[in-house]
Amino acid sequence: MGKAITDPTELIGRHITQKSYYRSGDGTVKHNAFMPNKNGETSVYQINGLSNEEVWEIGDRFVGAIIGRHILGHAEIPSGSILSKSLSIIPKPKPHPLHADIMNWPESSSEKKALAIKLAAEASLKLRKAV
Repeated sequence: MGKAITDPTELIGRHITQKSYYRSGDGTVKHNAFMPNKNGETSVYQINGLSNEEVWEIGDRFVGAIIGRHILGHAEIPSGSILSKSLSIIPKPKPHPLHADIMNWPESSSEKKALAIKLAAEASLKLRKAV
């Protein structure tokens, strides 16, 4: 496990694997995309300097292939938006060197949801073009 990300300008990407993670009508991210898993972690990637195609390639190989889903796109958010909510971003270089987890979520489900709603509102959606 690496040292926590503290640079507020670091760009963080969350792979979108389900249509329930975004609103196609207005192109916004839903809170479901940021909700932590049962271990209290939200898997993300450090994506500074990467093209959309590079982000999706990482997603295809290290997310989609593992969970058996297609990568529909990704949500981008500056790490400062995450850190300002008393959450941490901890690098975990497996399965990929740029992998990290958003951690330190509150215990309460309603508090988790409230934070995820705030993160989604500050994220931008990058969808893949339909083939």
